[in-house]
Amino acid sequence: MKSDNERIEEFLKGIVLPEYKSDGHARQLRAQILSGLQARRAGSGTALWWKTAALLLGLLGAAAMATEVIIQVHRCYFEGKIKDGPYIFTIKSENAGTNEGTMYMTGVSPEGGLDAAGIERQRKDFEEVAALKQRNARELIRVTDTAVKGNPPVRMFLYKYVLSDGRPWGSNESELEAAEEQIASLRQRGQREILKVSVVEFGGQRARTLSCRYVLSNGRAVTMPEADPEQPAERPGSVHLTSVQWMELYQASLEGGKFLGSTQVQVHGRTVTLQSYSFKLSDGTVVTRSEGQLDASKRDLSVAQWQELNRLSAAQKGETLETYEEDVKGKPFKFTRVKYVLSDGTEVIQSSGKPGSGR
Repeated sequence: MKSDNERIEEFLKGIVLPEYKSDGHARQLRAQILSGLQARRAGSGTALWWKTAALLLGLLGAAAMATEVIIQVHRCYFEGKIKDGPYIFTIKSENAGTNEGTMYMTGVSPEGGLDAAGIERQRKDFEEVAALKQRNARELIRVTDTAVKGNPPVRMFLYKYVLSDGRPWGSNESELEAAEEQIASLRQRGQREILKVSVVEFGGQRARTLSCRYVLSNGRAVTMPEADPEQPAERPGSVHLTSVQWMELYQASLEGGKFLGSTQVQVHGRTVTLQSYSFKLSDGTVVTRSEGQLDASKRDLSVAQWQELNRLSAAQKGETLETYEEDVKGKPFKFTRVKYVLSDGTEVIQSSGKPGSGR
């Protein structure tokens, strides 16, 4: 009989999601993307365009950052399916009795697809997991730190949830949730690194996103997309991409589009070269996306590099450096630190910890 952890790993293999944290987290099992998607349902287009562009087109993976509340109501909505891609859902967490809350978007690609009953079951599962998370009814089963070329490591947590029918459910989350206030303070003081700029053009609108890295007080780093405050306000009556179109654009960006050329722009006093590509979505919509690096040093891994790292890890083709213990969220974890060298020479140090102690 398979253990709960084995069933979780087997279940998660079928999940294919966009990576909302950085290109380096495209391998993560779930990317929870901060979004103002509730604006779309309420008809408030301005907030939606900029927030959605910032979160999805930064191509970064992050956890939804929600203010702690006593009671929250969770609702999940099925948005649609990307052609030859995942089924898209949005999960809204709103404060009971108010219009405040957050919403994030995710997607699943289960083997064999989903019929109407499967979609409804998936929707209810997302709602149940959101409620379990609010009550902290979950078990932390793994902690992973990943550092590229000696840069501050990025930490991810793997939680196990048990649904009401006994099925296990796994979810990866970053340190963003716990670090929201600290990040806001660092942003206000200008203590951040702007690593990348992304620009999306559609329907006469231009949305520019900054990929920003923050080093927290514990020495670890988080990278997150932010709408560029230097951008002009949106014009009234503008059209917007739907949730499914944003997700499809993300997937298309990973595969590459039609190269349009390079241009130089000024971003916060620095000259950046943008590489522009055109993408035609499955419904015929044409979108232009441009991207440029402000920081030439290697901070994160590409999707292909993450895939190579996963293969090396699965084959145990790394150099074990040390084992050590650390208390994580009040519990002892035993970590193994391993060095991997990718085919292009990139050095990655990964520390994986599981509950336990030799004390």
